[in-house]
Amino acid sequence: MTSKRQFLNTQVLEMDRLMESSAADPFMAEALRLRRESLSEELRQAPPESSNPRTVLFFAGPPVHGSRGIDAKFASDVLAPFLEMMKTQYSAQKHGRVGARGPRRGESEARLMLTGLPRGSFGLELSQPQAEDFIASEQLSDVLVRLTEVIASAGETDERFAVSMDRVSPRVLPRLKEFLDVVASNKAYLGLESGELKVRLPADRVAAAFERVGAAETSEHEIEMEGVFRGATLDSWRFDFRLDDQKVIAGRIADDLDDASIEAMLPMTNKRCQARLREMTISTRDGVKRHRFELLELTPVKEQAE
Repeated sequence: MTSKRQFLNTQVLEMDRLMESSAADPFMAEALRLRRESLSEELRQAPPESSNPRTVLFFAGPPVHGSRGIDAKFASDVLAPFLEMMKTQYSAQKHGRVGARGPRRGESEARLMLTGLPRGSFGLELSQPQAEDFIASEQLSDVLVRLTEVIASAGETDERFAVSMDRVSPRVLPRLKEFLDVVASNKAYLGLESGELKVRLPADRVAAAFERVGAAETSEHEIEMEGVFRGATLDSWRFDFRLDDQKVIAGRIADDLDDASIEAMLPMTNKRCQARLREMTISTRDGVKRHRFELLELTPVKEQAE
C-alpha cells in the first residue's frame, strides 16, 4: 500500500517532469511551479515514515563464513562500486548532471552508513539513520530501488536489462560491471533488499548477470541536427528539441556548459536552430539499443527569405 509520503513524493517528481516539458510555456510553468511548492510543503509537514533510505546486501558462498563473518577485502571491494553507482544515479536523477570525473553534484546527500550486519547469509545493511532532508531522503530511497531493479534485471534477460537501464544514467554501467565482477569472481550468492523489493541471485545467475552486463557496450559520438528548440530548464538541466519530422529529442544539457551558456540559449526557445548533440548509446549483446542525448551547442538558423 502506498503511503502518503510516497504518494506526495511521486507527485513532486511528476511536477518536475511536467515543468521540464512545459518550459516554453511561461503560464503553465508558473502554475506547475506553484503546485510543486504546495506539494513540497505538504511533504515536509507529513509525518516521517518508519524507515529511512535503506538497502541490505546479502552474501553467501566462499567469501562468507556462515553467519559469523565475511572476508573483509571482499566486503570492501564489493561496497566501493555499489556506493559509487548509487551516488552517480542520485546526482543524475536529482540534478541532471554527472561529470565523468570529479565530485558529483549533491553526492553528499547520498551518503550511507553501515548500520547493521544482518544474519542468515551474511548481510551488510546500508542506511541513513538520521535523514534531515525528507525530500532528498525519498529520492535516495527511489534510487536504491531503481538500482536493485537493474541488478535483478541483469540476472534475467537482455530485454529486461535494457529497459531497466533506460531508467538510470548510462554512467551507472561501468560501476555495475565492477560490482558484479567482484561478486561473480568470488562465486558468491547475492541478495538485495531495498524498500519492498527483494532480489535473490544464486552464484550461477550472478555469473550470467556479469556476462550480460559485461557484454553491454556504450558508445558516444557527436551529431548535428536542425529543428525547433523547445526550451531548457536550469533546475533540471533538461532540454527538448523538435525535428522537422516532428520527432522530439529530449535529454540533458552537457556537463561542461555553465548557467550563463544555458541562459544565452533561452531566447532561442521556439526558434529554428542547429543543435550539436552528444548521442550516447547503450547496446546489449542481442542488439537492443537505448539512446541518450546531451546538448553541447545551439546556433540560431536564419529563416530563408521567400
